[in-house]
Amino acid sequence: MTGTTVRTLHYYDEIGLLKPAKVTEKGHRLYNMRNVTELYQIIAMKEMGFNLDEIKDLIVSNNVNILNIIEIQISNIQEEIAQKQQLFCKLLNLKENLKNNKNLSSEDIKGIIPYISLSSDKFFTMEEFNQLKNRLSDYHSEVDAAEEWVNFISKLKYCYKKKLPKTDITAIECVDYWRSLTDRLIGNDEKIKESISAFHASQDNNQLRYGLTDELYKYLMSLME
Repeated sequence: MTGTTVRTLHYYDEIGLLKPAKVTEKGHRLYNMRNVTELYQIIAMKEMGFNLDEIKDLIVSNNVNILNIIEIQISNIQEEIAQKQQLFCKLLNLKENLKNNKNLSSEDIKGIIPYISLSSDKFFTMEEFNQLKNRLSDYHSEVDAAEEWVNFISKLKYCYKKKLPKTDITAIECVDYWRSLTDRLIGNDEKIKESISAFHASQDNNQLRYGLTDELYKYLMSLME
């Protein structure tokens, strides 16, 4: 109803951000309309750029300096606008060079990559993005990591087209790769897990999925159940 995953609801309960109205004897969380209203408030504040700690403070505390928090968010947004403006200018320059049949050097392309990376900031904070990038570079070269990923996507597509069950050896290899990758990159970091769930729930980021389409991702999650 709200587009929020069960895992996210469990995490919000664990950190005391959103407690269910009732928990059954079997441990099932039950939510009422008041909970739904609170959840929409949380979603709205996240879209405004507040992190979960800030949202929790705003909800449970009456002593939070809201003006100060809003000023911080305004400052962050101004910085993002400046970065997008720089990307806009760089892309315009590249476009003009291409129209004038000028050759583009590798340095021209490299110059815009840091700004394009920021396209993921709808789902990840800059801190989370840098954490993922650093963890990835810690265990593999970019070339090796790219080759592994392409191989994984190829196998996953094959399994999806053949509708292979989770007991198939190729499907198992896909699951093992994904678990190994996420363990190395994410570990038990619930905030990044939540950001990744939001990223894959969105339909507006196909250019950042690198082959892991919505259909493939859902199929992969079904193999892991």
